[in-house]
Amino acid sequence: MTTTPDTPTPASADGPAADGRGSFMHVVRAACATPAGRSDMRRGLNIVLADLEHPTGNSGQSRWPLYTHLMAAGYRPPATAAAELPHLLVAALYAVYDAPNPRMSSTTTLPAPALFKPWHNLGWSFATAAHRGVMNQDNATGTLGYLAELDQTTLLREIPAVVARLRSASIPITWTLLLADLLRWRDQSAQVRLDWARAFHNTRSNEETSK
Repeated sequence: MTTTPDTPTPASADGPAADGRGSFMHVVRAACATPAGRSDMRRGLNIVLADLEHPTGNSGQSRWPLYTHLMAAGYRPPATAAAELPHLLVAALYAVYDAPNPRMSSTTTLPAPALFKPWHNLGWSFATAAHRGVMNQDNATGTLGYLAELDQTTLLREIPAVVARLRSASIPITWTLLLADLLRWRDQSAQVRLDWARAFHNTRSNEETSK
């Protein structure tokens, strides 16, 4: 018998429509719906990483390709500059790892957002990786614990490598929740850590019980 992880619903980066309708991730999917859009969004990962390393650089000019596609799809920049980098980082990572190739489809219909539960956060992804043998238990626990101790800027710098490792092994990332957690990190990091820990340990326990 399995139980539902006792994880509170985090503040959604997508607003009330947590399934992605009318949300930032809907905008990102629209921005990636053309070959040029997907290509520029994928290249945007290097732009965002450069901005993280050199925050005083000419970010407005370098981000122009990202803005071109995102704003055409309905993007409205967040109220604070600090909130923009997490948005752009998640958008670029989605473009690299999960955006369908528009050249492979003749339809312009946007892909439906993947269904997820409120606890499908990074802790759940790490638990899934351990369950599938992508990471051993100690490595999954240690890596998640390491991330949990970082400040927001360092966490943003580390996330691309973490996502690359997980997605290369087909471990799902819930982009909406990842963005929500990155945005909450500065002021609510303790709650995000707790959410990750609950998801990690409950997911592991549920999967072991269901074997």
